[in-house]
Amino acid sequence: MIQTSNKAIVLAALKHLIGQLDSSYIDTYVSDRYIQHSPTVPDGKAGLLQVLHYLKQMPQPAERKSPVVRVIADGDFVMLHMDLVFMGSRRAVIDLYRLEEGRLAEHWDASQEQREQAAGDSTMTNGTVDITDLALTEENKSIVSRFFLEPTAVLLSADYTEHDPFIGWLDTYLAAQVNRTVHRVIGEGNFVLVQSAGEEGPFPFVFYDICRIENKQIAEHWRVMQAIPDVMSHENGML
Repeated sequence: MIQTSNKAIVLAALKHLIGQLDSSYIDTYVSDRYIQHSPTVPDGKAGLLQVLHYLKQMPQPAERKSPVVRVIADGDFVMLHMDLVFMGSRRAVIDLYRLEEGRLAEHWDASQEQREQAAGDSTMTNGTVDITDLALTEENKSIVSRFFLEPTAVLLSADYTEHDPFIGWLDTYLAAQVNRTVHRVIGEGNFVLVQSAGEEGPFPFVFYDICRIENKQIAEHWRVMQAIPDVMSHENGML
């Protein structure tokens, strides 16, 4: 019996449920115990069905293109890094799923409007996509975890590329953060995702940082952040 990978399951769910808006696949891909952390979506399967119903009422594009740029899988977790346009706004989005018995069991996300940048510049989603160095996954996760605990330029490559237009160098930015708490670190080969929460000015935010590791240093960095609202459509929190 061929076992379907968690990556393939998540991508198929995205295609059928969001791409095709086909709610008949809900039981195929979504667990009865589905936990929602996206702040504007109600909990469980019922909440996801509400979203699909809402999306069906909106004008549909003549041609659909997958918004997925990167996919990272680590055990039961799968991350999607996406570049999409929603209601006229181009956004960088990170979705994180936990799978259970081959179905989506829990979902977190963050969405951020992309700043307009000149052609050829680094954007919030472009850059390296190829996953390599699978044997170094755990070592690379340790490097990134250490960096987020004690930011230092020593762990940044001389050819470091920053894709977040709102910050300069990642070590300086992280060193200035207060009350930043790492909740989860997942990785696959040369890519590592850090899910965290902290403060941006006086407001609480969730942060999703993707780091690409090369020669034991962070060579490339992407980030999506979103403010944590006071009121959500569920009681699960954003993390």
